[in-house]
Amino acid sequence: MRLMPKIQMPDDFYDQTPDGNVLATEAVMNTIRTADMLFDQIGRLLRPLKVSAAGGLVLGILRDHGSMSPSELGERLIVTRATVTGLLDSLEQRGFVRRSANPADRRSLVVQVTPAGLAVLQELRTIVHRNEKAWLDGFSEPALRAYIEQLHRIQDGVAAVSEGGS
Repeated sequence: MRLMPKIQMPDDFYDQTPDGNVLATEAVMNTIRTADMLFDQIGRLLRPLKVSAAGGLVLGILRDHGSMSPSELGERLIVTRATVTGLLDSLEQRGFVRRSANPADRRSLVVQVTPAGLAVLQELRTIVHRNEKAWLDGFSEPALRAYIEQLHRIQDGVAAVSEGGS
């Protein structure tokens, strides 16, 4: 196993950024690195299934919440309309989703997961959840709950600052 070099700020951090916080910067950088590593690893695990991590999220949303419009999917994924269209094109080409006219408004589309999509989703979730369990095996249940709470606090802080315009 190859260990990644530790993220460490330079000794002159406060000379460069007097109103910064070296620990906050290291925490954010480590969070981003960890998210990137997890996203990359999940992508590798899913490659044999011919589904991207984002495609897996689409299948999961449709399975868990039912059929919805492409724009509703985009809101749940927080991606651009073009990204949703590309994901849906790829998933539809593989037979995992179907787009059809919305019965309530024939001018719009509704996306639904197909039986093939449900099958690949079950396989995908089995693989990913088994690995998630292994990746976090060193944490107790209380430690995981505390970690999740800390992540929620970070998310709330980022959202609050974003809404405030900073």
